[in-house]
Amino acid sequence: MCDTLVATPKATLHGEMILAKNSDREPNEAQNITFVPAMAHGKGSTVLCTNMEIPQVSHTFACLLSRPFWMWGAEMGVNEKGVAIGNEAVFTRERYARTGLLGMDMLRLALERASTAREALAVITELLKTYGQGGKCGYESKLYYHNSFLIADPSEAYILETADRQWVAREVTDTASISNCLTIGDDYTLASPDIEAYAMEKGHVRRGDRLNFARDFSDLLFTHFAKGRVRRRCSSALLAIGHGKITSLDMFSLLRNHNMAGQYRPGKKPMERLCLHAGGLVSTQTTGSMVALLSRKRPPLVYFTGTSAPCLSIFKPHVIMPGQKKYRPNNYTSDLGGGAAELYGAATGCFDEGTLWWTGERVHRHVLMNYGELAPDWQKERDELEKTMVNELEGAWRKGRVKDYGKLCAGTVKAHLERNAELAEEIELRARELSPTAPAWFRLYWKRMGRKARVR
Repeated sequence: MCDTLVATPKATLHGEMILAKNSDREPNEAQNITFVPAMAHGKGSTVLCTNMEIPQVSHTFACLLSRPFWMWGAEMGVNEKGVAIGNEAVFTRERYARTGLLGMDMLRLALERASTAREALAVITELLKTYGQGGKCGYESKLYYHNSFLIADPSEAYILETADRQWVAREVTDTASISNCLTIGDDYTLASPDIEAYAMEKGHVRRGDRLNFARDFSDLLFTHFAKGRVRRRCSSALLAIGHGKITSLDMFSLLRNHNMAGQYRPGKKPMERLCLHAGGLVSTQTTGSMVALLSRKRPPLVYFTGTSAPCLSIFKPHVIMPGQKKYRPNNYTSDLGGGAAELYGAATGCFDEGTLWWTGERVHRHVLMNYGELAPDWQKERDELEKTMVNELEGAWRKGRVKDYGKLCAGTVKAHLERNAELAEEIELRARELSPTAPAWFRLYWKRMGRKARVR
């Protein structure tokens, strides 16, 4: 499951739009950070999405995406125009089509084609009308769902929620969060043209009543077990506490929140955490995280973990410039051709120490066995590293030193990757010296996951 949050300029310390997301997917479902260059496309061109091929537009914008390795689409991302989007699985009373565009495909198509949040909303709803949403959304699991989206640019933000081809939307004027539940009641300001008549025809709402989308379209059983309402209450409360002074560091902290008193404990009400760890009956965990700063005056500044478990990860900075064709490589970067690249290696569903996601995931699994012993020292060091990073990079970013952006980000990423490598060795050595404190059933779960992915 997932959580996406936004703080509009009136709610942030420096007057920027900040969108953040945790993407929760299967434990061995690696998520890659993909750079897609700005491109021109010839007449009659098509684009092959995860399940279907559709006509391409004449020009697509450069994007940075966090993308499950096996699908064309993305869980979250930002484009060169400063449009940022995160999506959520939602469970509705409408049928789940076996073919169509995944919600993640629609997210990527909107980023490639839209220059504002309102345009992105229009792109997604037109795709929904033309092709519908559908197809298996899980990596190994046979999971089908509909989608909601939180869409932002430097000036505006919108929540868009769907049920098959029906949809409603409303603008965000302050802070907002979405999770694995429908949230828009009768306060929608935009909707698919026939939605009220459709809802009456289907028996979702009585004639004469105003449609309440969340009440009338929700599948209550799946929504309950997904615990999206619990996580949304937690994230909304945390956003309210920081209102008027929210920063990127606050968003990092919020995405790391375990929604429990004291230190994280394996297996304790796992689906209620913003930072989600798999184990036992729970089959999903946070496999990637993003925080995006959007400003009218400068290119977007985007932080990705590139690894699972934000509570054990360090956010790495990236900028994306207008019309960008290439991205500065690092030791992990895998070239996809045409300027496109997997910035931290092309991870798959099997362990590969040549990719950042899997080296980070091996550390994560060691720490889970002795979280109380292995996590705190690294978390304290990481917080200091991130504080220094944010002060330096965002200081230069707000001063408009455009020529410094790429160099500063690349230097910071290099230093963080070097520290990650050292950390991996340190934690593996310490883990061998400690007796596991995690419950036996939890250890057995992760042993099985490790065998499936051939984690060494």
